[in-house]
Amino acid sequence: MQCPGQDNRYWNGEAVFELPCPHCGNVLEFFKDDSQRTCKKCGHRVLNPKIDFGCASYCPYAEQCMGALPSDLRRGLADLFKDRLAIAVRKRLLDNEQKYLLVTNRAEFGEKLCQEEGGNMAAIVAAALLTELDHPLALLTELAAEETLIKEVNALLSRQPAMNDEEAKSAAIFHDACLLGDMSLSMHTDLSAICLTATGTQEAEKLKKQSNI
Repeated sequence: MQCPGQDNRYWNGEAVFELPCPHCGNVLEFFKDDSQRTCKKCGHRVLNPKIDFGCASYCPYAEQCMGALPSDLRRGLADLFKDRLAIAVRKRLLDNEQKYLLVTNRAEFGEKLCQEEGGNMAAIVAAALLTELDHPLALLTELAAEETLIKEVNALLSRQPAMNDEEAKSAAIFHDACLLGDMSLSMHTDLSAICLTATGTQEAEKLKKQSNI
């Protein structure tokens, strides 16, 4: 038995669609039942943002279906929303490649710093991707983000005072991620002295050496 939604006899003209790779912008072609595509330009494996994996909680064929995904992607299904957000941001910044490069650099530094420092990675990366957009929270709502995530992102973007140590840590990482993203493009300002985290300071020193600042 095959799920009707995945049976190509029931497909229409929207069964095949194109989306930009959230990492390099290269156009990827998806069939609606593709769980993932590997970008031929940068090699990044991108989950299909139109697949709703929520059915796995009740579908009797979930184990068989999800088993088709590589183990690392099964563990990383949380990245699906990040990819969806990156694609949505890409669409809104198609006419400004510099801004798109800036926000993706900020997001990459945010993820890297979180791996070393802790912090709320989901909120930090999302906030970094949204830094150059008007009405960023509206996009999160459009993508059906959880209300908790929207509040956390809003706190970072609006620089709200931290209510506890965890929020303070995330705010410091977000601050450094934005500085490092800027520094990686401009390469003319020494930002290491104003980074708030140890990892941020180390990354700024690396950028200084690479650019001979």
